[in-house]
Amino acid sequence: MIELFALALIRAQLAAAAAVLLIVILRPSARRLFGPRRAYGLWGIVPAAAAAAFFPSLAETMGIGAPSRPLGASAPMLVDLWLAGCVVAIAILVLRERLFRRRVKQGVAGPAVMGALWPRIVLPADFAQRFDAREREMIQLHERTHINRGDPIANLGFAAAGVLGWCNPMIALGLRLVRIDQELACDATVVALRPGIRADYAKALMKAQLTVATSPLACGWATHPLILRVSLLNKREPSLTRDVAGFLTTTFLAVAAMGTVWSIAPRGPDARDLTQSFAATTPSYMALITWAGR
Repeated sequence: MIELFALALIRAQLAAAAAVLLIVILRPSARRLFGPRRAYGLWGIVPAAAAAAFFPSLAETMGIGAPSRPLGASAPMLVDLWLAGCVVAIAILVLRERLFRRRVKQGVAGPAVMGALWPRIVLPADFAQRFDAREREMIQLHERTHINRGDPIANLGFAAAGVLGWCNPMIALGLRLVRIDQELACDATVVALRPGIRADYAKALMKAQLTVATSPLACGWATHPLILRVSLLNKREPSLTRDVAGFLTTTFLAVAAMGTVWSIAPRGPDARDLTQSFAATTPSYMALITWAGR
């Protein structure tokens, strides 16, 4: 069983990396053709591609091709190493979140939305002094839009992806880019609801350009490339036809990614080979555990 899990884990990491590379290539065109909100939706391709790696592939289902050789003793060691990395990644995530919450109590964090399950807007102590009434309205509208869109829950999912893919550099790149696309999508949603606020919205963004970074789970105001965000505020909203086309395109790409991973994944080891490999490696692996426990 651990052999199959290790193989699926390797496939999932490779599939996720390929999906991130595809999105990096497509996102500028998607943003231009369908708008920032549909470009943000492209990131659904990554979990779809990774999830497909845990299903029996086409080659395994049809019995096509020669079975691959078992990983042997490296399979449990690989899984143990991955689990240890996940523990470290979770510890770092918790530490960063605690540091951010400490800064919130000190009144030096925000504007931002914190809390995935019960989100709330946090504001710095000098919020009223730093921004005028119109700017404060824009900022709080932006943060409420994050909550209404479900972005705090999405950030929890991104954090989980970062933990599960701690060993994958493409996942790290994707986590940086998806937060940018999230902010662009939120900006587009706000402007679509209130088109007359573009100028004031841009001023509020530029005024907050020195805002410090937030936690991995929070939605922070003006913590991402501001020149790009301000420039996109002047873009016209895509028509209903283009918006629907963008939704259908992103859905098709996610399904196509799952199908591609399922169809090209190689055949795994046969059950007999797995049994022989397990019987051969179990004594040495147990000896290693016993030695480590001394």
